[in-house]
Amino acid sequence: MGTLKSNGNRTYMRSGMVFSGWPQHTPDDVAASQFARATQEMLTALSSEDFERIKDGKRPWLLDWRGHSGQGVASVDYATLRATNPELQALRQRYAGLNSGTPPVWAPGYVTPEDLLYFRGDNCYVWQFQANNTPEKHALTHSYLKTIDTLSLLDTLTEDGDFGVFTFPASDTDQDGNQRLVSRDLLDSVCELLFLQRTLQISRWPGLKVLDIGAGYGRLAYRAVTAFSNIDTYFCIDAIPESTFVSSYYLSRKGAERTRVVALDDQQDLVPGTIKLAVNIHSFSECAVEAVAYWVSRCAELKIEYLFIVPNAHEEGRYAVLLDDGTDINPLLAQYGYHLCHAEPKYRNPEVQIYGVSPAWYYLFRAAETRDAQPAPAPPRA
Repeated sequence: MGTLKSNGNRTYMRSGMVFSGWPQHTPDDVAASQFARATQEMLTALSSEDFERIKDGKRPWLLDWRGHSGQGVASVDYATLRATNPELQALRQRYAGLNSGTPPVWAPGYVTPEDLLYFRGDNCYVWQFQANNTPEKHALTHSYLKTIDTLSLLDTLTEDGDFGVFTFPASDTDQDGNQRLVSRDLLDSVCELLFLQRTLQISRWPGLKVLDIGAGYGRLAYRAVTAFSNIDTYFCIDAIPESTFVSSYYLSRKGAERTRVVALDDQQDLVPGTIKLAVNIHSFSECAVEAVAYWVSRCAELKIEYLFIVPNAHEEGRYAVLLDDGTDINPLLAQYGYHLCHAEPKYRNPEVQIYGVSPAWYYLFRAAETRDAQPAPAPPRA
């Protein structure tokens, strides 16, 4: 494979995986030695019929598909998570007044009343069955993650099945001897946190503050503060009023005290120079480029050093971070001082990158220097 140069760091490929010359705290040979073991565990856990079903993409369970499990909702949730809630209506009015002329991708009505109640279901927030994620793919992905889970996150983070999420049995039991259940929410969160630990050692940063742009219902926020006691504040912000409303409710219900949901029109809690890391998971891809420009400029204005991006596109070898319309936003990121320092597949095992739950690519950008940024444009609606 050829080599690429990015911001002075040598990047190279081997075995379908991308590594950068930027230092990591887990040696590549240690991780690589685990790939064979991961594959063997996956093949042992899955029958040949299961694995063939994964490869063939057969989806018989979709014959009775619905958008949520119908589980994990209490009477208090029915009373609060409704489209007529005055708090949500007020957020909609406030956010509508922030339109900068950028047409929203998440148009009004995209989040349905049913999505508000079962927001962890298979919907616009986290695709589950819609992305052809079979039960076997969940088992395979869980088996792989066990081999690289240096922090035992799969024991720390659990799946309670609330708010309509689909759950699937894994190949082992939990610490209490019960059948372990997993979801895409859980598996994606573990994978993302392990990436950040491997590349940045985020568990060792005292008083860490994180900004989640396009935080949705607060999936990664809840998982991150549960996993890492050193996180001081995990900020969630989203241009969609329904997301602000739902994430506030969810994180409060989960008792995630070190999270803070920031309204789009009231960002005074975001203090320049205090936030080390920003994340954007499957959000920029669905935005207009003007909206991305606003958010990246805000990162620069806040002097955030690292920016972790997961786009929707998952083609192998792609170094361009693409929006859903094909726009490459790398030049835009560079305009505000953010340069690629590391890129790799979501799953560094080639088999899992093909057959695992929702393959993707991970991109880590770093600010070239700390400096006063250009004033951010007015916030768009999406």
